[in-house]
Amino acid sequence: MHCRWLVALALAVPAHALFGFGSRRATDGFVGAGALGLEGIDGTVAAWGYMNDDRFVDALVVHRDRSRVQVHEWVAASFAFNSTPSVSLTVPRGLQVVNVVPGDFMYNGRADLLVMAEAADTPGALKLLLWPSRMDGSFDEAIELPSSMHAQPLVADTTGDMHLDLVGHALGVEGLSIWENQVSDNTSAAFALTTPVLEHSVNPLPGCELADPHSSAFVDMNGDCLADLFLVCKDKLSGQLAYQIWTADKEKPKTYSFARGGFLPKGTGALSFADMNRDGTMDVVFPTCQGGKCQINIAYNQQLPLCATERDAFGGWTPPPGGARACRDPSRLCTADDTFALDFRTEHNDLLARIDLEAVVGDAQLLLQDELSPLHTPVSLRIGDYNKDGYPDILLLTVPKGAPQGATRVHLLESVSCKSAAHPGCTAKDARAPEHRSMRRLPHTVLDNVEFARSAAFIDLGEDGALDVMIQSLQGAQIRGSLSRAVHFVRNTYYDDAFFLKTLTLNGACAGRCTQPDAPSFAAWGSAQCGASYKFTVLDPNGVRRAQQVAQQPQSAYMALQQPAALFGLGRTNNYVELLFVGSTRRQPFPYVAMEGVIPNSELVVAPAQQGPVAFPPESWHRELFLHPGDWVPSVTAVLAGVIALLGAIVFALDLHEQREDQQERKRAVHAINFDAL
Repeated sequence: MHCRWLVALALAVPAHALFGFGSRRATDGFVGAGALGLEGIDGTVAAWGYMNDDRFVDALVVHRDRSRVQVHEWVAASFAFNSTPSVSLTVPRGLQVVNVVPGDFMYNGRADLLVMAEAADTPGALKLLLWPSRMDGSFDEAIELPSSMHAQPLVADTTGDMHLDLVGHALGVEGLSIWENQVSDNTSAAFALTTPVLEHSVNPLPGCELADPHSSAFVDMNGDCLADLFLVCKDKLSGQLAYQIWTADKEKPKTYSFARGGFLPKGTGALSFADMNRDGTMDVVFPTCQGGKCQINIAYNQQLPLCATERDAFGGWTPPPGGARACRDPSRLCTADDTFALDFRTEHNDLLARIDLEAVVGDAQLLLQDELSPLHTPVSLRIGDYNKDGYPDILLLTVPKGAPQGATRVHLLESVSCKSAAHPGCTAKDARAPEHRSMRRLPHTVLDNVEFARSAAFIDLGEDGALDVMIQSLQGAQIRGSLSRAVHFVRNTYYDDAFFLKTLTLNGACAGRCTQPDAPSFAAWGSAQCGASYKFTVLDPNGVRRAQQVAQQPQSAYMALQQPAALFGLGRTNNYVELLFVGSTRRQPFPYVAMEGVIPNSELVVAPAQQGPVAFPPESWHRELFLHPGDWVPSVTAVLAGVIALLGAIVFALDLHEQREDQQERKRAVHAINFDAL
């Protein structure tokens, strides 16, 4: 099998030069880090993106007057963002920005900027402006795309050609539309409105009118490593939120098949997606609030389980007796299960865990929407594995009872096993199923001191493999109507023996570095592909094989603030990642590549560069592996050097002693010969 690995060994360069973590582990816990260069942004951080090729995430800021978008690049040497924006883009007069999405729409390896803006003269509509990036990192004049209705369109590769399209409601068009990316040298007609190809056998199937706001996603729901469409709709008769899942078919470009649909529970907030119980499937996490009480809900995605195996006497893996069964072979994790079960019923439903918020954090009310912002931005449950144990945790904001207007509390909820029915959200049946999860609040952290926070998000500052927290709060006496927020970062300095893996799938615009005539080449990190999927197996310390699934940037609407790369914990494993499947969004017989023996604490970058769907198999995709040195490398190296020096000294001393003994032995032998001769 042909594969190209470019390995950047951490010992070959200073650790801070590659990952920028420096003295991160000076303390153990969460540590306030201040604004890290974003003190004077006078706006709100709306998105993260790789805006250059230095492998560090940059911040995209919407100014408080919503007239411009600014890019603040990360400076690794100072471990902070540049306070002076490297780019400032201004929308035409009369428009106000509501969202910004970075992505390689022009398919040249650089991140472009898609800006969604509303105009007072056209209520209920959004202007879509695309600023294409030049090869030198600057931006061309904006291209205006066909306008959409006020429900923000979702960025997705709907055609399966690795080009970013949009899904939503075009202005003046009935039903769903696709802004199909038709980028060519003539960028004036880069996108064309088309009708999605939706196949279904349900008659009549109600059409989907996207809710406003909505939390639709481009994410793999049936386990074939190919992203599907999860649409959050609003029922026209009742006004209740509903969902529709349309699965992609690798054999049919541009086609989606109806898989599941139904109503969401009343009072549902924004949806998030993660493998919460570490079974290799994407679950749905969401809040519900009714009558002043809120709950955290986990809708488990039930698919084919991982095949059970036993270790033979020689340490190998053999299938269990009985032959084939209804399960996923660990070597075929990207096998579709079109009978997957996802049930949102709130009663008599073992696949929906409901965790009472007040029982976990002491507050009964969640902050579901920032009503003090002119955008009324939805506030979702942020999912991330802060302790790298393999089970995602939840970051959320609550509204204390009797608190002044705008006051909130920030909580980090740690995922714990349902070992007892006494845990919130657990039942006696869950206690017998160790993969069902509950939540407990992480107490006594710097997060407890934050007041008037309006949003929070995970971010890997410095690309060191640990999830930090960004909090955006009201400024001083500010109460209502402004988009300006005070930014505060909290660094995750927890030191433990758990491992992680970071992955980034690009769109394949360049194989390796992008080259251009008479100009330096650059790394195409700005072409991060939304909807990429990762599935893998790993052995835990007990020798039990676990499957996990992670999605790369599945959501983009309403300032989703999701990182362009996927970061996930591996737990306290002492082994390689046995088999890692990297799923692209390309529609072809094999849209994924499998890699064996991936080293933990590393970052994997995959560029699915190929010419045509058949001529270049996935094994030819370009891959780079960057090893994370870890904070213990200098001390371990010093100890190792000391041990080697000590052993060398002992060997030298013993050798010297032996030489002296040999010399004395020879002298005694000569003396004995001379004595005998006499």
